[in-house]
Order: sequence, then structure tokens, then C-alpha cells
Amino acid sequence: MVDMSFQDIVQVVNQLTHEQKKSLIAHLQADAFDENLTREQAVAELEWRRAAGLFAQVESLMDKYARPNVDISDDDLNVYLKDIGTDWEADLDDLIK
Repeated sequence: MVDMSFQDIVQVVNQLTHEQKKSLIAHLQADAFDENLTREQAVAELEWRRAAGLFAQVESLMDKYARPNVDISDDDLNVYLKDIGTDWEADLDDLIK
């Protein structure tokens, strides 16, 4: 296996033709979504990434956006959730017009 940095790979890929890039993208996407991936493989990959320190600088979002003093009724919450769940329809209508 060749030892290349990500930047080296990007520079090489930039030298490819459009068709070669499309072929490479298709190959990488097919490889990335391999349906034969097992739970054990996924857990092993996660553990490898943790051991490599890939999650060392991740900022925790736990309680970062929590607002414990918010007072909202169940009915108001349900109306709000329905509104945001159907907003895309209005946006789609605007795009079609």
C-alpha cells in the first residue's frame, strides 16, 4: 500500500479526466455502502477510530442547547411539530411557482 496523505490523493484526483473522476466516485460510493458490513466490523471500525484519537477534539452538545425553563403545553408542542413537518410543502410550492 502506498503511504499518501489526503492532500496527495486530492492532487492526484485533480489530474484525472471527468470520466475517470465519475468512475472513481462510483467505485468509492459502492465500496462505502457495502451491504455486507457486519455489526462486528462496524464496532471494530469505531474502536479503531477512537484508538486513533479521531474523536478526541469533538465538542459535546450535551445540554448545550437545553432550555429547562421553557413552558409549553403538549397541544402547543404538537401544533408546532405539525407546522415544521409540513413547512417543506409550502417551500416546494414556492419553488414550483
